[in-house]
Amino acid sequence: MSWRSVVITRPTKLSVKNRQLKITQDEECTIPIEDISSIVLETPQISISSKVMSLMADNKVIMYSCDDKHLPNGIFIPFAIHSRELKIIKSQLNQTESFKKRCWQLVIMRKILNQAEVLKMCKKDFMGTHLEEMSKKVNSGDTQNREAIAAKEYFQSLFANRFARSYDDIYNICLNYGYSIIRGAIARSVVSYGYIPAIGIHHKSELNNYNLVDDFMEPFRPIVDLWVKTNITNDLKFDKYIRAELVNLLNLDVKIQGKVQSVNNAINIMIASYTTAITQNDYKKLELPEVLPIKVHSYE
Repeated sequence: MSWRSVVITRPTKLSVKNRQLKITQDEECTIPIEDISSIVLETPQISISSKVMSLMADNKVIMYSCDDKHLPNGIFIPFAIHSRELKIIKSQLNQTESFKKRCWQLVIMRKILNQAEVLKMCKKDFMGTHLEEMSKKVNSGDTQNREAIAAKEYFQSLFANRFARSYDDIYNICLNYGYSIIRGAIARSVVSYGYIPAIGIHHKSELNNYNLVDDFMEPFRPIVDLWVKTNITNDLKFDKYIRAELVNLLNLDVKIQGKVQSVNNAINIMIASYTTAITQNDYKKLELPEVLPIKVHSYE
């Protein structure tokens, strides 16, 4: 089971030796490729061999590139690795609008419930209870846009009334970074299960190659929110230590199918359940994550 996240922040040469990733900086170290879940390439001063890229794809390791502000701006994910990809794509294309709307209803209900739980963990019980009640009113397809209403009230309660997602501050920088990391992991899972990520159940932008990924991203967002609220203050700088912790969000505990799993495992369980839901034409088979207090998962 892969679990390690590797963050490269200094000039580095990446190569492969005996099926281990060889990291050459001032000194050398190696990591078994089967242990690696993701690699974040933060500096442009990285030399990487084609053999590394090939083995990362074979082992379903996701690689992130970053811009000058260290924010992920691209992902390298495995291609065409499902044995019955055409069958999966046909089932994806043949979903009814009713089925997709019901799936979206479940996604938004779980997102709002997770937001409510985050507020309660942060001692904001009144607003948490309010969002719990709001989640019960989400209808098929969320045509009344409860998601947006909940999000506005949630962020203002969690980060204070003056907060807005459009601000370029430490909180939003960390939120965007954390969302990008989880989004990349979901993209890897979506592709590995044979789906076309551009075809969503709700998101439909022709300019977005990851509509389905963004659909399933929604219930995971509160995990990032909770970490940022708990760990970030105005006086902090967006340094490599904070970025490493945000990458490690993939190893935090969540609950899915009644069991505690890492975020990474929960993503795969969710996408597998989506396949079951489509195959059985039963949207209730879709499994979604429940947020838990911040704790790194124990791989035993």
